[in-house]
Amino acid sequence: MAAKQNAKNNKQKNGVLLAVMLIVLYVVILVAALRYTGVIKFPAQKKANVAKEKVDKKSKAKSPVTTVKAAEKKTGTTTTTQPVTTTTTNLILPATSQDSNQELNKLVKIYESMDSDQAAKIIAELSDSEAVTILSKMKASNAAEILAAMDAKRAAGLSKDLGLNAQE
Repeated sequence: MAAKQNAKNNKQKNGVLLAVMLIVLYVVILVAALRYTGVIKFPAQKKANVAKEKVDKKSKAKSPVTTVKAAEKKTGTTTTTQPVTTTTTNLILPATSQDSNQELNKLVKIYESMDSDQAAKIIAELSDSEAVTILSKMKASNAAEILAAMDAKRAAGLSKDLGLNAQE
């Protein structure tokens, strides 16, 4: 009789184990399907940039400034530098016509469909007015993700500008 009881307990344990495995499999498939369709987003993984960070560290170690200073010490000469001026142009025209407004909306949709880290890198290169124009047209959740992925000082400045635009 004890053998029958052990066999019955083993069957119950196996049944419970099978049910748990099926539930886990169902959840994994559900999450994969929702991620594929874009219903849920996972934060970008940082492991892809490990190689780039190693290259950046190597390039920082041998920057031109340290090389020039070392050369000056060896030769006993000094070098002079001239300031470089840069100009930026506004890539986005103010939305005065329906066509330019449609183009701006199309651009906003492109940025919203991108990974927030990548969009943040691109928007960080734009002028403040361009970035504010784009971010103000975005859904609040997408704009928040992009601002979170940016440098804190730049994100703070853009946030102030976005707040001022909302009050106007």
